[in-house]
Amino acid sequence: MTTRAKTKRPGTRTQRVSKPRMESVLPVDDDQLVEEEDVDAPASAQVAIHEQTIGQVGIARDVARAMGLAVIAAEAGQDGVAEAIATLRHDDPPGVVLVGLPIGAQILDVARALGPRAPVMIAASNGPAAAAAQAARAVGADLFAVRPHDADRLGPVLAAAARIAADRASLIVSKGTEDLLRARLDQYGRADTATGFQQFEFFQRVLELELKRAKRYGYALSVCLLGQVPSSKPPAPDVARILRVRAAAAVAATVRDIDLPTEIGEDRFLVLLPYTDIDGAAQVGRRLVAAVAAHEPVTSQGRVWRTRVVAGIAGLRAGQPVSFARLMKDASTALRDARERGLDLVVTT
Repeated sequence: MTTRAKTKRPGTRTQRVSKPRMESVLPVDDDQLVEEEDVDAPASAQVAIHEQTIGQVGIARDVARAMGLAVIAAEAGQDGVAEAIATLRHDDPPGVVLVGLPIGAQILDVARALGPRAPVMIAASNGPAAAAAQAARAVGADLFAVRPHDADRLGPVLAAAARIAADRASLIVSKGTEDLLRARLDQYGRADTATGFQQFEFFQRVLELELKRAKRYGYALSVCLLGQVPSSKPPAPDVARILRVRAAAAVAATVRDIDLPTEIGEDRFLVLLPYTDIDGAAQVGRRLVAAVAAHEPVTSQGRVWRTRVVAGIAGLRAGQPVSFARLMKDASTALRDARERGLDLVVTT
């Protein structure tokens, strides 16, 4: 049975609600977050222009700005080649480069060498169009433009280049996300052999990364806090340990590939649910509660022992402020509510 609980949103004070083992990750701020595995977000459309003459540069710059593009460099002639190349080699290169042939061919060589970070390359030549297209293909450009430049001819080419640049940037982000998830799956080979849970240090590292990604890109992020329901007569310590291991194994076997479970203390499990909104998290929580209830019981001294858990769910809506302390407080409140009311699952809204 599921219900949704309302929780207050108190000021800015952070309250720790987890056991001391979690203190190393609460609260989390930008200074603590992982940097080297981060994937850059798609940049806004930026254009670098190099043409044969100052007049051609001026027209192309005006057309680009009229199309809503940001011109970050505008160079002309042989003297401007070095500046154009320096712009491409910047840490944040433009997404589009418009280069006039024949002088600018060497600029395109540098652009291609950037690999995945290479801008969309437009080669500008004198007409007719067939000759300009052939010249662009010869230097490996993506698109071509025909001089003399004007808004009606150059504008559509720049708009198409900006769209291609945005699509490429999105693909890079998607590939980075895929690589990150694959790397995380590889780490599962070092999970605890008894429970299937990750070592806590690895959980903490992934948590920090997912918090940063949720903050930067507005991804949904949820947690499921599972708490064991105490028996009226507690089992012996050795039986309790077996039950806990079997419950943890049931959780590890039920979560999705992108989810990450860990143990908090001796009576609670925490599951991090990246890219999962509150409704999706509730579905995962129901499956986890059912899986633990179905685990193999332990028979000891003529009695059959089982473990049952209830769940508290909390999540971030896309674009909301990110705080793991807030998530944990909400999830703990929901878990306490589930225990007190005898419910399988409570969702904080």
